[in-house]
Amino acid sequence: MRDIVAGITIAMIIIPQSMAYAELASLPPVYGLYASLIPVSLAAIFGSSRYLATGPVAMVALLTSVAVMSLSNNQENLYVYFAILLAISVGLFQIFLALFKVGNFFDKVPEHVLLGFTSAAAGIIGLTQLHKLFALPKINFDNLFTVLNTYPINSGAILISLLSLLILYLMKYHSKSLFIKNLSVFTAVVISIIISSLFAYSGPIVANIPSGLPDIKIPSYSQLAYSLPMFLMHTIIISLVGFMEAIAIAKALSIKKPEKDDKGVELFKNPSPVETNQELFGQGIANVSSGLSGSFPVSGSFSRSAVNELAGAYSGFSSIITTIIVGLTLMYATPLLYNLPKATLGVVVIFAVLPLIRLKKMYQIFQDDKTKGMIVWVTFLSTLIFPILSLEILTGVHTHIWTGIIFGFILSFIFDKKQTN
Repeated sequence: MRDIVAGITIAMIIIPQSMAYAELASLPPVYGLYASLIPVSLAAIFGSSRYLATGPVAMVALLTSVAVMSLSNNQENLYVYFAILLAISVGLFQIFLALFKVGNFFDKVPEHVLLGFTSAAAGIIGLTQLHKLFALPKINFDNLFTVLNTYPINSGAILISLLSLLILYLMKYHSKSLFIKNLSVFTAVVISIIISSLFAYSGPIVANIPSGLPDIKIPSYSQLAYSLPMFLMHTIIISLVGFMEAIAIAKALSIKKPEKDDKGVELFKNPSPVETNQELFGQGIANVSSGLSGSFPVSGSFSRSAVNELAGAYSGFSSIITTIIVGLTLMYATPLLYNLPKATLGVVVIFAVLPLIRLKKMYQIFQDDKTKGMIVWVTFLSTLIFPILSLEILTGVHTHIWTGIIFGFILSFIFDKKQTN
């Protein structure tokens, strides 16, 4: 029963989140639902964590957007094609690493490097969504003034954005009920759809979402002939960053005290430690299945995994329940999502990544250990500043955002060699 409750709870979060992350990946919203189907269950079956909720996530979606834009030379008709190829290749690479026991390397990645990187990347993700809140096209520094002078302010989009933000904030941070907290995203989406339908909303909407389950098919790699080196680079980056995110969540949630009933009897023992290579294998299987079912790369979600644990998940069966509900939504409920404002999806992404910007934690690390603190801030600033210098931060299309994590590793090796070894 605990798994059923957890599975239903995650489904109510992942359906709107996955559509928002598909948009972040520069893909139509339906591909987020496809990525929330088979990969969710297979990651739970083949992985080692009973709490890790796999599916579309912001970080990997941003990486996917960067990749498909560069590989396709911004030809939108090729975005889905390259996203599918990336998912399969990322999965195969992760499976390869797992079979050769390379997963143990991820145990040695310095936490402070990841902290600086994820904080900066979360900030970049938030910036890429700002245009949706105002119903504007994608903005970069080259077209900023042109867009602002050409497109009028859409008051409807601004009001929907503010209302969605208010709902998410009040339900998430001012409610004592865990049930109400977990319904925040679902509630914001439902209310936005109702308002959009009743009051002739003029901003961009999700519109038609194809009904039915995705077809399983193997795509052709024929169009990679002239971009294979770049494709492999993106595959490796998405594989490593995606799994670092997943394993960090899985290990954090595995440290949990045994639960007891009223008589003091343990309901279940403390979960066994997460096995890194098995989790890497599970993530690889999930990504291959995501590509074969026509979607983009996936990883473990911070927010959904935490909710899964708080909702009382006992095993990976909760993920199977989530898959069933997403499948039923694809088969019967997609017309209900027609009037969903894209401004609401932008708010959902921004609200999801804000907790990942942990400036206070970075400051505390600097106060406690100047060396680690320097590594955190150099990683953070270089990740954040290089896209700004390339004048493309608002579209997230420049691969220089990964310079930060490289700087972090170099500094960790020089100043913190004992820990990294």
